[in-house]
Amino acid sequence: MTSLARTERLRLVAAARAAGEDAPTLCEGWTTRDLATHLVIREREPVAALGIALPAFAARLADKERDYASLPYSELLGLVGAPPKWTPGAWPGVGAVMNTTEYLVHHEDIRRAQLEWFPRRLSRKDNETVWAQCRMALVPAAAKAKGRTEIVSPGFGRHAAGRGETTTVTGEPVEILLWLLGRRDHALVDVR
Repeated sequence: MTSLARTERLRLVAAARAAGEDAPTLCEGWTTRDLATHLVIREREPVAALGIALPAFAARLADKERDYASLPYSELLGLVGAPPKWTPGAWPGVGAVMNTTEYLVHHEDIRRAQLEWFPRRLSRKDNETVWAQCRMALVPAAAKAKGRTEIVSPGFGRHAAGRGETTTVTGEPVEILLWLLGRRDHALVDVR
């Protein structure tokens, strides 16, 4: 059985290939090449990937970014599409937790940066998977908010975190996930 994480990985590669290596993404300042480089480093260079959050590793991250960014685009996308077998994401159960949100959101970062895009409709099963990811993303998003954040997806449920005045975000699971992860201008949600 193919997981949503694996499916979104392959969809992201196809979208990046179709958009071209210099296409914009919703990640400010990043092209599709930059995004692909990030994804490869995240899985293939764990020490360098620490530079994403830890300044002590920033120089190593910059070196690896240069190395991978200099690859032919098709080769870089090949690395995104075929992760190494030794990565923790290849371990049973870990890949879904580690990669579902990463690949789904970055796939949308490519899609929604294009002039003509349309919202996707996922299957019930895939939406259930994304709704579980929303619940995990809610707590860190609510911790940054000024009050309580409630997410509501008709047919999937509601969850809340935080204290104070409530902001309610209603929509499809994918749209809520995008909103929680900072793509607020591009998420098709109702916020009250």
